[in-house]
Amino acid sequence: MKLIEFCNANMQKGTQGVYDALEDRMDVDCVDYECTNNCGLCSKMAFALVEGQIVSAKDNTKLLEKIEKKLDKRDDEFDEKYLDF
Repeated sequence: MKLIEFCNANMQKGTQGVYDALEDRMDVDCVDYECTNNCGLCSKMAFALVEGQIVSAKDNTKLLEKIEKKLDKRDDEFDEKYLDF
C-alpha cells in the first residue's frame, strides 16, 4: 500500500478533488493532516507527499497526473527490481 499525505489547508484550496480521486484506488492509502509543515509551498500551489516525497503542480489536474505517474513509475521500478520475467 502506498501512502499519499495531504495538507488539510491545501485541500481547502482545492486538492480535495485529487484526494477523492486517489482514495478510490485500492493500492493507495490517502491521509490528510492538519499541517504537513510545507507552508511556503502550500500557499503557492497544489501538492501532496507521495511516499514521503513532495509532488506539486500549478493546478489539481496536473497534480493528479503527476501523482499517478509517480505511482505507476514506482510499480515499474518494483517489477523490474524484484520480479523475474
